Amino acid sequence: MSLASDRTNPSGLVRALGKWGLTALTINCVVGAGILGLPGKVYALAGASTGWVVAGAAVLALAAALCLAELGSRMEGSGGPVEYCTAAFGPVAGFAAGWLSWAATVLAAASLLNLFATMVAPEAHRLTVVGTGLGLTALACAGMGRSAIASGALTVLKLGLLAGVAIAGLAAPAAPAVAPTAAAQPVSALILMFFAFVGFERPTAVAGEVVDARRAVPFALIAGMAVVTALYAGVIAACWRGVPDLALSQRPVGDLLARLFGNEFARAAEIAAAVIVLGTLVSQWITAPRLMLALSERGQLPAALGRLASGRRTPDVAILTTGVVAVMLAFRGDFVTSIAASSASRLLIFMVCAAALLRLRGQSDAPDACFRLPLGTVVATCVIVVCGALLVAASAELARLGVLIVFGGLLWLMSNGKRWFRRA
Repeated sequence: MSLASDRTNPSGLVRALGKWGLTALTINCVVGAGILGLPGKVYALAGASTGWVVAGAAVLALAAALCLAELGSRMEGSGGPVEYCTAAFGPVAGFAAGWLSWAATVLAAASLLNLFATMVAPEAHRLTVVGTGLGLTALACAGMGRSAIASGALTVLKLGLLAGVAIAGLAAPAAPAVAPTAAAQPVSALILMFFAFVGFERPTAVAGEVVDARRAVPFALIAGMAVVTALYAGVIAACWRGVPDLALSQRPVGDLLARLFGNEFARAAEIAAAVIVLGTLVSQWITAPRLMLALSERGQLPAALGRLASGRRTPDVAILTTGVVAVMLAFRGDFVTSIAASSASRLLIFMVCAAALLRLRGQSDAPDACFRLPLGTVVATCVIVVCGALLVAASAELARLGVLIVFGGLLWLMSNGKRWFRRA
């Protein structure tokens, strides 16, 4: 992981993250604890078509990531979707994309806080949620360099644990999964698998703290998604090959380890799950505040949210606000509801970013691209169509974003109301 803390950008942020650190952050953002239970759920829905489902979901996710890769190669400030949509459609669209991205991340963070507390200390759930939130906030405020080191270390642990599962399962004597008895539902399996690949959009928010961001962002997205795809394929193939009751298993990775090494060793799956969840939480605390920072820099959120701490150059107010909201939502939400709403909102983000790519390609004064996606117009159009179709099935979940969307609108009016009414 490359650090270069002596380099800054015009906004005062320190460019402390190199391309390998950003790649590790990308992997950390995508790989969640869901992969430990996903092989059973996907196989129960897809059966013999599981391999095709995994390949299809990977292609869809890669298409969206490639759109972001070209957009990221055109700009080097913080905010990701904020920058892309502002450049393509104007400040209102940029605010909507940025706020939706922040809301999706904070909803997912709240659900994972709940899950992590249930895993490590169910008897002291609320205390664990608060303590974990405080610890993550303190780490994020310590600076991008320290946060990136923690994220990188947890990413290495994730990769080691899951790669170990894949290698052990593929090397052991086979005990193939029995075909599910229920009728195949490959489309449902594809949607479920696709959502396991999302999260790659979040690291683009920290581009303002990345060395040579216009080249590092495309590299990190492409390399990160390649690693994630190989890892997911390996774990799912290992479970398919080594868990006879895969279609009925709620914890297929644990069942695989129990068959290979005994029930006691299967507890390693529980430890792995906690490590994976903690790693994802660290990535969320890094990326979400940078969305607030980007919106504040553009005058679309209160100026305090864009204030940088002297010395560390971190957006402490934005980090603290994100942490407080995530903890509060963790007390009031449930895992399934929050994850569903977060996933549905990401479909909107992918659609507007793909549309931004089409718009910028048609503008003669658009920033040059360091990475130009082959057949980019076709790929972006496919992303819009497919994500739109998936959104129809998930549209009910967008209503659960209502409170956060209204809150964002009020903040926008606080920062932009006078200018808007003056123009009207």
